[in-house]
Amino acid sequence: MCPAKVPYARLINDFRGDTNTTEHNKLSLLERSFISRLKGQYRKSLNFFLRFYQKVGLSKLPLQLNTYLPAKISSNQFNETYPTLVAERRGHVALFTGCATEVLDSKTLEDTVFLLQHCGFDVSIPPNQYCCGAIDLHAGNHQQALKLAQNNQNTFDNTHYDAVITVASGCGSTLAEYDHALSKKVVDISDFIAPYLSTLTFKPLKASAWLHTPCTLKNAHPSTTDITELLANINELNIRSFKPNQMCCGAAGSYMLTHKETATTLRDQTIAPLKDHTTDYLLTSNVGCALHIRSGLKQAGLNTTTLHPVSLLAQQLKV
Repeated sequence: MCPAKVPYARLINDFRGDTNTTEHNKLSLLERSFISRLKGQYRKSLNFFLRFYQKVGLSKLPLQLNTYLPAKISSNQFNETYPTLVAERRGHVALFTGCATEVLDSKTLEDTVFLLQHCGFDVSIPPNQYCCGAIDLHAGNHQQALKLAQNNQNTFDNTHYDAVITVASGCGSTLAEYDHALSKKVVDISDFIAPYLSTLTFKPLKASAWLHTPCTLKNAHPSTTDITELLANINELNIRSFKPNQMCCGAAGSYMLTHKETATTLRDQTIAPLKDHTTDYLLTSNVGCALHIRSGLKQAGLNTTTLHPVSLLAQQLKV
């Protein structure tokens, strides 16, 4: 965060829009097509295609795409509402699914709903939500980003929601900059569940994990929660953190696609400590970082599972 509170991200995005320095032209035709469908109404069909792709064994081929994918992609067919699973109902929240998360990492969304239900909350997943607009903002496509923002503002315009929960820090930082009441209700999942985890019981786990903090969670929309403390609810889990001056992993939205060489260099620097201290899990709170780092770990031959911290908590929750 700029000490003088200068909105540098907005200034950069405005410059891209005014000068038409779109990054979109650096993408391949396939990448453009995928991203275009990812942002809109084709997320369910994309998710179905990728699950079929894995089912028939194509994910085992030595293709670059396969290094980004998790071992198993879950279905993104969600109910509109999930009731609390405990006696004490604490409130009602909405879940922002995000485009990349819904297609490529819907397991994190499942686990988020599961934890929120056990924390005492009813959870709604409005069906008409679209991309937060970050991809278009970064590419200088202001009008399209504004259109997506207006759609999400209408979709989440429900005063009964206590909060709008995000699981991808990039989405959270973008939603928080909306010029709309929605921005005031946006809360990162780790911040939201922090006060309630002490009421839950978790199974111990003899494993090690490196905790990665995305740039957006440190700078653009800072978290108020020490995620290490949340994970400390899992006894016997050995948690390592990167240095406080940890650099960007290189994902940065679509940057890993438009500036592959630089992004790869930054990623290699990020995962270097894991080569000296191998680990069972790499935990990160942003889907873009997860995809990018997972690819690097696979290419380095490291047998490390990449997860959102919420997924590990949900996995160990004792019910």
